[in-house]
Amino acid sequence: MTDIENKIKITHISRYAYPKSGGIESFINMFNTCIKADNLNIEVLCCSNSEKSSVANGVKYTRCKYLFEFASNNISTQFLYELHKVNTDIIIYHMPFIFAVISHFIARPKYKKMIVCYHSDIIGYDRIMKPFWKIYNLFLKKSDIIHVQSPQMLENSLIKNFKHKSIMIPYLTDTNCTYNSDNVLKIRNKYQNKKIIFSLGRHVKYKGFIHLIKAMKQVEDAVLLLGGIGYLSNDFKKYIEENQLNDKVFMLGNIPEEKLNDYYEACDIFVLSSVTCAETFAVVQLEAMLHSKPIINTNLGTGVNYVSIDEETGLTVEAKNSEELAKAINKLLNDDILRKNLGNNARIRAKNFFDIEKLKNKYMALAQI
Repeated sequence: MTDIENKIKITHISRYAYPKSGGIESFINMFNTCIKADNLNIEVLCCSNSEKSSVANGVKYTRCKYLFEFASNNISTQFLYELHKVNTDIIIYHMPFIFAVISHFIARPKYKKMIVCYHSDIIGYDRIMKPFWKIYNLFLKKSDIIHVQSPQMLENSLIKNFKHKSIMIPYLTDTNCTYNSDNVLKIRNKYQNKKIIFSLGRHVKYKGFIHLIKAMKQVEDAVLLLGGIGYLSNDFKKYIEENQLNDKVFMLGNIPEEKLNDYYEACDIFVLSSVTCAETFAVVQLEAMLHSKPIINTNLGTGVNYVSIDEETGLTVEAKNSEELAKAINKLLNDDILRKNLGNNARIRAKNFFDIEKLKNKYMALAQI
C-alpha cells in the first residue's frame, strides 16, 4: 500500500472556507489544525467565485464556481459534480447549507462515516425552506454523529430531536495568543489614551452594530473601534456623520489577522451586540477573553451566553437595546476593579474550557473511523 492509501481521508463540505473569514470558516481551520497528524489526509469542498482551488497548510481546497445565491445557499452544478466524485473515510458537512443536503442525495458521495457539524438553525428563511424540511430531517437521520458547540444548541435547536447521536464539544481556540506591544501602544496613543470599546464582525443586520453605535451617544470619554465590512457599512458611516459621532466611533474596515491581537490587547471592553440566534457562539468573544477583556454580550439563549457568562466574565444585556448597552459599557468604564476582575475571570474561563490542547483529544476522536 502507498502512504496515501494508509491514511484516513477526511472531507469537509462547507458553503465557504479559507481564505474567506467567518465563524464556520475559522472553525474548519482550527479543527484541521487540531487533528493534524501524519495519518490524515484532509480536504475541503466549498464554493467560491473569486478563489481558485489550492493547497494550504497541507489541506486541499476544491473551490467550485456557483451560478447564483438563493436563501444563503450557493447553487453550483460544479459543486454537485465534485461531491459525486468524493470517495472518503469521513465526510463532515457544515450546516446550515441546504444545497449540500440536496446534493448529498443526488451525488451520493462515498464515505464510511458521516458527521454533521451543526453550527446553526436556518434563520430568516424558514418559510422559503419549508419544502426542504423533510429531506433535511432525513439527512440528519442518516448521519452517524451530530456535533454541536454548546449545551444551548443541544437544547434549543432542531438538534434536540437527535440527542441520541449528538455530541457537544465547544469551539476551540489557541490560547497562546501573541501581540506587538509597540502596536498596542500606538493604538492607545492614536485615541488619546481614552478607554477603548472594541467590536468586530461582518456588517450585517443580525450583528446589531447599529444598536452599539447608537449606545455611544450615552458614553463619555471613550471610543468605539468597529472592525469589519459589509453591506451596512455605508449606512453606519452615514449615521455616524449625521449624529456627530465622528469623535467617538471609528470604523476600521477589515483588520489583518496578524494585527487582531493588538486590538484585543489595546481595548478595555469587547462588545458583542448581536440580535438574533443566528449568532450561535461568537469565537471573537473567546479571542477577547484570552486578553483578559470583559465581554458585554446580548441575551440570545445560544452558545453566546455559554462562552461569556453574565456577572462572571462580563455583562449580558437584552438584544436591540442601545440604552442597556450604554449602561453596561458605562458601568464597566467607571469601575476599574469590576472591569479587571471580570477580565481576569474571562481569561481563566477561556483557558479552562476552550483551549485547543484540552479539547484536542475530543476532536481527534471525531476524526477516527
